[in-house]
Amino acid sequence: MPDRGGGLHRFLPFPGDTSAMDFETYTDRARQIIQAAQGLALKAGHQQFTPEHLLKALIDDEGGLARNLIAAAGGKPDIAAAQADAALNALPKVEGGGGKLYLAAETAKVFTSAEEAAKKAGDQFVTAERILLGLALQAGTKAAEALKKAGVTPQSLNQATDNMRAGRTADSQSAEDTYEALKKYARDLTEAAREGKLDPVIGRDEEIRRTIQVLSRQRTIRC
Repeated sequence: MPDRGGGLHRFLPFPGDTSAMDFETYTDRARQIIQAAQGLALKAGHQQFTPEHLLKALIDDEGGLARNLIAAAGGKPDIAAAQADAALNALPKVEGGGGKLYLAAETAKVFTSAEEAAKKAGDQFVTAERILLGLALQAGTKAAEALKKAGVTPQSLNQATDNMRAGRTADSQSAEDTYEALKKYARDLTEAAREGKLDPVIGRDEEIRRTIQVLSRQRTIRC
């Protein structure tokens, strides 16, 4: 596996696995989160890289993307975090493992689900939010259970992602930074109107007429 992710660990395959994980099509943020999750597993003395390590890394990410999406999906990020911590604390620890890390079969399925979701959405790269969706889709894991207890479903996460992206696709390795910057520096007028934060326009016909006149003159001057 190429080491483009700033030090991604080379997984040992789980029994019966013949595939090699390739994160070339993952965004920089997604690879950083995977690397952080690997670091959590190694530091804790866990031999298997599980979906719960990924969930913990996503929630702890300083960018706050996963926390914001969980909240936007109607869930409670703190509950998901507490559930992830509890699941990780219950994992067996191995002393003197020599830095060996096995890719759990469930984790491989999470990556597959994330890649399929990205492809279906027309993304060129797999983003962090697709990994979060992949975790929610992997029923039967502690990570999926944590998200469910936090009040999140795959459907609500997918909707929250669509709302955040506003039609944009991941066409670069810095995709998350792009639409996060737009959300940070732009104003969602539709959301503001829904929340009653826009100034009323009824009874302000004269102001609107003058504004249109000014804009029309500016356009005439440019032409």
